[in-house]
Amino acid sequence: MNVWGDLALVVLALLAVVAVGSWVPSVHDRVEQLPWWLVAFVPAGLLGLAALCASGMTGAPSHEIRVLAVVLSVAVAISGGEPVTRAILRGAGESGIPDITRPVAPAPTPLPGEGTDAGTSGGPGAAAGTPGRPDGGALAGTGARPSGGDPLSGVAAERGLPGTGGLPAGVPGAGRSITGTETPRRSGRVRTGRPVLRGGAWIGVLERAAIASCLLVGYGEGVAVVLAVKGLGRYPDLRASGAAERFIIGTFASLLWAGGAAGIGLLLQRP
Repeated sequence: MNVWGDLALVVLALLAVVAVGSWVPSVHDRVEQLPWWLVAFVPAGLLGLAALCASGMTGAPSHEIRVLAVVLSVAVAISGGEPVTRAILRGAGESGIPDITRPVAPAPTPLPGEGTDAGTSGGPGAAAGTPGRPDGGALAGTGARPSGGDPLSGVAAERGLPGTGGLPAGVPGAGRSITGTETPRRSGRVRTGRPVLRGGAWIGVLERAAIASCLLVGYGEGVAVVLAVKGLGRYPDLRASGAAERFIIGTFASLLWAGGAAGIGLLLQRP
């Protein structure tokens, strides 16, 4: 093996060290602040440089060099794909694809009794006045109470009784008057959609490891099996906004990176 093979191994080793270092939380946060094109294209350029050097190699490599080439190419495929894929997804999000960076499932239908009162303005409970009722039917279905000191007067008004809530005399609380406004009804709970496509970083690690391994051992059909298993597992989440786009873009970016790294390993093993 000549100097071109040595240069290819050096570039692969540099990529592996930088890629593994990007998984450190403090470094990872800094990488996320960089422009997406810088994080995506610089590693891709180095990978292309390694492939160019490997293609110019002459002479049969030793057994140790072959093993080292396999180890480095798999390490680059596993660790380097995560920052590159995330950068490409950030770029897709900045280009206008909605919800691709953090897709969520649609919010579930509110449970019965949640949300605002049925009798709000414009709602079904805002019925017109009803003849023969003391309140003219204006309070029907609204859950509101007439203003005044007696909080039970709403019930009394609906029943046509005095402002005691219809309680007979002598019953505790029949003649009691409480001043102040009535506590409003509890507002409905805010129900947000659940995050989808969770665990993508670790699934991507296994995906790239499997793809690189299949290519290095000459089992190209295994790539189709890996993608099929991933697609079946992710299928229920793909209805969320931005989930399908994130799945497709992330999968292709991860596949191309792992395939490129494995291809360099194959070039360095040529007899």
